Amino acid sequence: MTGLAANSTSYLYVSSRAQNATYRYTAPAVASPVKYTTYTGASQTRDIAITSEGNIWVARDDPTTMPLRLYNANDVMIDNILDTLVPSACGVTMDESGYLWVSDTDNDCIYKIDLTEGIEGSGEGITPYLLASSNPFAGQVTITGIGFDSQSIISIYDIRGNLVSSDSFFGSYMLGDSGDLSQGIYFARVRCGSGSESVLKLTCL
Repeated sequence: MTGLAANSTSYLYVSSRAQNATYRYTAPAVASPVKYTTYTGASQTRDIAITSEGNIWVARDDPTTMPLRLYNANDVMIDNILDTLVPSACGVTMDESGYLWVSDTDNDCIYKIDLTEGIEGSGEGITPYLLASSNPFAGQVTITGIGFDSQSIISIYDIRGNLVSSDSFFGSYMLGDSGDLSQGIYFARVRCGSGSESVLKLTCL
């Protein structure tokens, strides 16, 4: 079993990799499981989240361009989130305001997704986040970001808090292209013109 969710109607939902399904239990007795949803196609489930409508978001770790899939109680996939929005999904939950929160352990990020904007929407509901082409890295690394505006500034700091470099950020930035970057820990901070920011920890070998 992997993945656990609950809703306000006293149901407990548990996801099973072996059965490729989610089972529903009645709390607090937690007895008499009912098969609630069977995932269409194999699904290496990491976590699940139940929506207010009773649909289930599934975070998956099998090779796919859809790390998050939404299923209804009739075993039908009704929506998905592509890896262009969330590169990797490990944990997933929904808050009382309807935001979907997704953890990405591959890139050390947590995403907050406004589902009312639509998966293919403008992206205004996405919390800005940063990715590294490799981390740890040797010599050079490309830092890319999603959700930042055209007024964004990137600043690189060493472990002691000293500013190493600073420049305008238009979605990507090459760190170490001068070849004089020493080994150690660095922090890349990108701040939007609106004030939102994201920080990424980097290790140079």
